[in-house]
Amino acid sequence: MADKDSDPAGGRERDEPGADGQTGQQETSGEPEPAETGTAERPGGQAELLAEMKALRRRARTARHAYWFPLVLFGLLTCAATPFYIPPAHQAGAVSQSLSLPILGGFPGLTVGYYWLAALLGGLLLTLLWYRWNARRVGLATPARGYIATTAALTILTLVIPPLSQVRSPRWLSWLQHLHVLWPGDLVVRGTFPFVIIAAGLWVLAWAERSRALAVIAAVYTATALLSSLYNTENVLFRLGWDFPGSDWSPTSLPNLLLPAFVLLAAGAGAFAVQRRRTRA
Repeated sequence: MADKDSDPAGGRERDEPGADGQTGQQETSGEPEPAETGTAERPGGQAELLAEMKALRRRARTARHAYWFPLVLFGLLTCAATPFYIPPAHQAGAVSQSLSLPILGGFPGLTVGYYWLAALLGGLLLTLLWYRWNARRVGLATPARGYIATTAALTILTLVIPPLSQVRSPRWLSWLQHLHVLWPGDLVVRGTFPFVIIAAGLWVLAWAERSRALAVIAAVYTATALLSSLYNTENVLFRLGWDFPGSDWSPTSLPNLLLPAFVLLAAGAGAFAVQRRRTRA
């Protein structure tokens, strides 16, 4: 009769030591495999890796931010436009209506339209060169072509829409007269529609820069651009007791002009200070 303590399968007894001097029960109760330990630790390692990658993306995005330059540039260009907002009665050799740029310049006879044509296109060229230089400096490029293309396209449209909407002959081109629906309406009355063009470009640049701060700046500037284009902001100054007696400047020119300029310059200076501090850190 077989021993009760023997293995039913005919093997060695349950408590019989094996070749390594350990009992069979000890062999089956060993520590877990190293692969199992690595699997347990893997989720934490993946989370740390993802956090590091997000931090690197944030630092890279911050390093490539360079939008302070176009803010300051177009703020200075807005201030430089001040002499062109002298009323037509005080200008020598006012431009005729046929040669005026009504969307960019507002009232016919103002040479401010030609100034903004050169300022917008020249400012875009300088901005493009600036972003290329900054890309070589930090090793990261900002996709600013959308911003350049949008602002340039809007500027070109302000040039071609007025003459094309006046075409009546030949008859097969008479459909062009319907382009008058694209006129910005009252936004051109005060000659400040270039501010609206700059605002539209800032929204595209905020998307290209992936910057929430620039989006907030674009929102504030858009509000001031629309306010200066639709309202005589000097009324607020008159209520505060500010007046310009005996001045050659139009009472509606300076406040409507300098408010958007102040927003751009203040935002550009702040963005430059923040960028400089982060770069040093």
